[in-house]
Amino acid sequence: MQNLVLIDDDEDQVTNLSRSLKETLATDECEIRTWIPSSDDAKAKDIFDEKIDSETVLVVTDYDLTQKGQTGLFGSTIVSWCQTLLVPVGNFSRGNRDTLPREPNQYEIRIPPTTDQAAPYIAAIYHGFCSISSALRQHSEVLRKKSPVGVLAQILGKPTEESRLALYGSGLGNSGAALIGKMVDNGARPEPSDDNKIRLLTYVLGHLLLNVVLRFPGPILGRCGLAAYLAIAPGELDKVEALFEEAKYSGPFKEVEPYFWLSLVDESLDQMGGSNPSESNAETQGELNREIVELKLGQKLARHDCSRCDGKNGGFLCAFTKRTVCDRPDCSVGSSGWIPPGARLCRIEKEFYDEWAPILGF
Repeated sequence: MQNLVLIDDDEDQVTNLSRSLKETLATDECEIRTWIPSSDDAKAKDIFDEKIDSETVLVVTDYDLTQKGQTGLFGSTIVSWCQTLLVPVGNFSRGNRDTLPREPNQYEIRIPPTTDQAAPYIAAIYHGFCSISSALRQHSEVLRKKSPVGVLAQILGKPTEESRLALYGSGLGNSGAALIGKMVDNGARPEPSDDNKIRLLTYVLGHLLLNVVLRFPGPILGRCGLAAYLAIAPGELDKVEALFEEAKYSGPFKEVEPYFWLSLVDESLDQMGGSNPSESNAETQGELNREIVELKLGQKLARHDCSRCDGKNGGFLCAFTKRTVCDRPDCSVGSSGWIPPGARLCRIEKEFYDEWAPILGF
């Protein structure tokens, strides 16, 4: 049976989160295992090896695991052990969030800090990795593809999006060279088994999709990305989402939040009357998109809160500040090593960039 492992030295937290997950995952065949590290434990690594097996889909760990006397054991150690085994791991830390990096690396998942938020998010991540693994097993022919991103496009049912998704995969060689090497090295070592390929591809593609593709708006955009593209206030999304029902994303991690395919959003806008932009006085794509939606709804929508253009322009999202921006030079910065090449709807708010670029060496 597939399983999910919770590791925390706070017994109440483990109990509450486990209970919430059992309710959330009630219809799944999923065993929820727990580990509360303490001074009574012999070797932490031995206990870890007992809890984790080939059916483990996800591990969730707190950062500081020393409260009950298990000295020297931290979430970073659990993360390292999980990554070695190609097991996805989420960091569920509450008391010391400020000591953690602002953003997770590509092969680490940041879990919301409260149980009410964490349980549905963990369930969404669990389902996402399960669905990728299941798709690979049901369509084993995709394992013969040379490009991992080509496999991802097939899993998502959008082979025509492969070239756009491939731009996100350009960083795989840097962040996961050893992982990819396991899959493509057919020289001195024997051909990996299908089971090993599935485990590796589930791990790599799941993190690529969750931490990169879905986070940086491009071929797929979330609710904030859709609001930015339409140049409207996020609070107006409830009024417009139904217009883009046909554009809804239904792939892995869809439960994290509603996502939309950009190509289908554009098709919907065209059907609403956006095929003749020359008839509009809009100066930017965001302004034009808002006009089209307002015309369809028969009402004006609140603009986003940018003080530089009074919410007129928009069209892009800053993935770091989560604010709508436009391509004015005083509003945002485009090309940067901070943004994957495929994230065509993502820019960096200029104030944020000017503050952090000197520190980070850009």
